[in-house]
Amino acid sequence: MKVQSLWQFATQLKNTVGQDVEKLDAIIPGRFVREDPNIAERLKAEPFTIDGGIEIRNMEVRLDLHNPGKVYIISYDVANADILLEDVRKTYPQLKLIDVPRGRSKDETFSWITPLDEKGNGIGFGFPYAQPSYLKNMTLRNFQD
Repeated sequence: MKVQSLWQFATQLKNTVGQDVEKLDAIIPGRFVREDPNIAERLKAEPFTIDGGIEIRNMEVRLDLHNPGKVYIISYDVANADILLEDVRKTYPQLKLIDVPRGRSKDETFSWITPLDEKGNGIGFGFPYAQPSYLKNMTLRNFQD
């Protein structure tokens, strides 16, 4: 049940890509603030916990420079979940590996994405090079761009 709530959360967020940023208000508790007061297109949220007890940290929302007020990319870290790649594959069996660490930094990740929806939006999963067993972060965006 724990991971199912994360997949539902991610799907809700994926469906906001390309939509008005206000659509996130119904999904994200609290409010967004600018990462930098001088840059309107980069927002962040305070850490929060979703159903199932999974903590979401370092959430960033980037708005589209060419379509003001529209969600372009959402990314966040997943904490206290211990989700393995095989757990992700149970729900998303057609994952595709799109990035492999080059060994330059322990913060690099193995990146996997789901098949893209009809709009080109997908869910990305990052597994850290330093500890590749557990899901570290997720990214929701249009991967056709």
